[in-house]
Parts: sequence; C-alpha cells; structure tokens
Amino acid sequence: MPSSSGSEFLAADWPLHVTIVPPFETELSAEQVAALIPRVPPIPVTGGAHERFGARRTVPVTVLHDSAPLTALHLGLVDALEAAGITLRDQHHLRDGYRPHATDQRTGRLHPGEHALLTELSVVARAPHGLRRVAARIPLRP
Repeated sequence: MPSSSGSEFLAADWPLHVTIVPPFETELSAEQVAALIPRVPPIPVTGGAHERFGARRTVPVTVLHDSAPLTALHLGLVDALEAAGITLRDQHHLRDGYRPHATDQRTGRLHPGEHALLTELSVVARAPHGLRRVAARIPLRP
C-alpha cells in the first residue's frame, strides 16, 4: 500500500510533473485512488514543442512526443476512475483530447528534445490555505 508523504506546497509551486488525468473530486481516500492506478514500469518521455495552454494561452508548457505507454496509462486510469464511480468533469482533456505535457515551473522545465523518465506517480490533494499535499506516492517498477 502506498504511503502518504504529507509534502505540502503552494499551488503556484508545483514541482515539475506530467498530469495523467485532470483534477477531480472524490470521496475515496488517497490510498483507494492509488489502488486504481495501473501498475506500470517507468515511462520514458521526450519533450516536444513549447506551447501555451489554458483559456487565454498564458500557461507555458512543453508538449511531450507521442508515448504509447503514457497514453495507455492515461486511458487505463481514466477507465478505472470512471468504473469506480468518479466523474471526470474535464472531458475535453481525456482520451483523444489528452495532450501530455510538462508545465513550466519555477523549479524548471522540460526542454524540447530533452529526455526524462517518469519513475513515480503521485496522488495530490487540495489542502487548506491554497496548499496542495502529496497524499500518496506510487513508484513505477519494471
């Protein structure tokens, strides 16, 4: 069972990451959500073009090159969450609308052509006062 790390950070201070599914609300615990995540080996990713996302195109991101393992993880998790009764409201960014990317952060960004290895998944929860908390960590293992 994954352990909670309790690491809290401001919403503006997300670490560099790749979002697998958009934010959602649920009554399930972090451990229950973590149990729904398909167990997969580490996933290599490569940075593609810089773009700007968001309604006003103000969020700088590096879109990732196509990755069958990353897409399969996204689809598997979306299916598992929906099967568990969770409503994912942001349907526009699911399945065929999923565009994996790394949002530029204060701590850094993924550059075009740069390679990275996703070795862990995190369940992130909202905490009081605009904070986010890493509620569970799931290592990716071969």
